[in-house]
Amino acid sequence: MLTNLLAALCVIFVVLLIPIIDGFERRIRARIQSRIGPPLKQTYYDLVKLFRKELLIPNTASRLFILAPFISISTSITALAIIPYTLNNSIGFEGDLILIVYLMIFASIATLLGGLASGNPFAEVSSSRELTLVMASELFLGLTIATLAVKYGSLSLVKISTAIVVSPSVILAYMALAYYAFIKSSRTPYDIAEAEPEIASGYAIEFSGPLLAITILSNLMKRFIASSLFTVISLGPLIALLTMPIANDVLRISVNAMLTILLSIATYLVLGSISTTYGRYRVRHAVEAVKKCSIMPLISLMLALLGL
Repeated sequence: MLTNLLAALCVIFVVLLIPIIDGFERRIRARIQSRIGPPLKQTYYDLVKLFRKELLIPNTASRLFILAPFISISTSITALAIIPYTLNNSIGFEGDLILIVYLMIFASIATLLGGLASGNPFAEVSSSRELTLVMASELFLGLTIATLAVKYGSLSLVKISTAIVVSPSVILAYMALAYYAFIKSSRTPYDIAEAEPEIASGYAIEFSGPLLAITILSNLMKRFIASSLFTVISLGPLIALLTMPIANDVLRISVNAMLTILLSIATYLVLGSISTTYGRYRVRHAVEAVKKCSIMPLISLMLALLGL
């Protein structure tokens, strides 16, 4: 009961915190580029302003256009609830890692379908670009998960995040997972679906008012989920080891949650900072880059099968 309550509090805290984390990222990116940048609360201001605006529905749009943002954000919230920030999440189960992957894919596809349902040709081009990248990156993630399954003998996030396994294959899998989080964040150079100069803001071009606010928040949540997944899997064992001496269960679980969220935020900001050093990829180049880097999880899986 206590674990469920803490897990629910973590989800609420993260959802409320995500806009300010985005504000920090925008300020960091601006400083790297020798700019002042917007206020830390700018993302909050933008979301509140959009929620207050009138909702406009294109004549060419179908019902899916309205439903898609709600489906995407509800799926993202579900994924956040399953991620064991406390490293002792009773909501989790054997195979919940696969479920989170499906939820992340479904959230992305729901957003793309919403763009397609608008009937705008720019949204159609953007959605096709993003779908191409999703197909390439999910294969990349599949190889990484296969490595973890072989080495840990489990697909439970709680078990993976609390077991210490040090081997070349696991280290490569952690590196691959970090790269996947970078791809999934849709930051430069993997923002091919939102290339404003080319396709006028991409699949969200027809979204306005509350629907646009929900879409933006959902995208930010997907970024944080990818960062959290990397943090829980790769740094969770270290966090669990550090907090093991704490005898009080409530205090230990609370400290686990605090450290996991802080490290997830750090991962989120580091990935955002790295993206400032890249220029935007073309679609072909983005997919080729993912294919070339797929050698990393492939080698890690081969090493895992060899017992290394």
